[in-house]
Amino acid sequence: MKNIILLSGILFLSIFQVQAQNPYFNYKGKLIIVGGGSMPDSLFEFFAQYCGGKDQPIVYIPTATSDEQYIQEGGHLVKFTSRGFTNLATIHTRDKVKADDPQNIALLKKAKGIFFGGGDQDLIAAAYGGTQLYKAMLALLARRGVIMGTPAGATIMGALLVGGDARKDLTKNYPFQPAFSFIQNVDIDQHVLARNRQFDLIPVIENHPTHLGVAIDESTAIIVESNQFKVWGYSYVMVYDAKEWEKQKSKWGKVVKPFTMLSSGQAYDLMTHQVKK
Repeated sequence: MKNIILLSGILFLSIFQVQAQNPYFNYKGKLIIVGGGSMPDSLFEFFAQYCGGKDQPIVYIPTATSDEQYIQEGGHLVKFTSRGFTNLATIHTRDKVKADDPQNIALLKKAKGIFFGGGDQDLIAAAYGGTQLYKAMLALLARRGVIMGTPAGATIMGALLVGGDARKDLTKNYPFQPAFSFIQNVDIDQHVLARNRQFDLIPVIENHPTHLGVAIDESTAIIVESNQFKVWGYSYVMVYDAKEWEKQKSKWGKVVKPFTMLSSGQAYDLMTHQVKK
């Protein structure tokens, strides 16, 4: 009995240590988080590869758009069918009760990947936050599934629903609602350089200093796996780190570099907060 108790204690401490070591991403799957704009074909190829092929079951969630006719006509699927994907399904509702329809749960249980389209991330959160379907999304990541999204579909993957009215006055501590935290303690913004948003995450991280800020420009993505993310695409990604700000204050008396800029091919270590060349 003592050996069983000791073994159980070691197992608990091991699990706790793993969770404590990585406060950002603890799933076996991957995230492809795209900053909006036109998506390089290579990102679709990565998505297909990670899912196991273009014939594998993919669920598209277009709920961020308010264009119901576009959804009903299947316009959202063209970006996939035109690239050879053959096993696509759609989940879309504005009702949390309908979100948990057994058919929707069944679709996610067999899916290898999920894609979140663009629009307003608040609409995604309103429809699926706290539902059994949301739990099925987490289960997909736990079993090595892949979630890709752009650009509202990017922000929803982080910790906070950054954007909206907060941009009208960045000096205010805006009460952002929670996003889906597929990657935890990371706040995501998109369309960054294209829309001159490179400073918008600074007040967010000032008010949430335990979080990282990740701002992704158009036609660019971060691919999150294990303890790091890699940048891929045509533009840049910026990382906002309150710990780095404190180092700068100690060295220079002020923050002179509020973000670190990464280009395609570079990686960022979530454990050390260092750029990997």
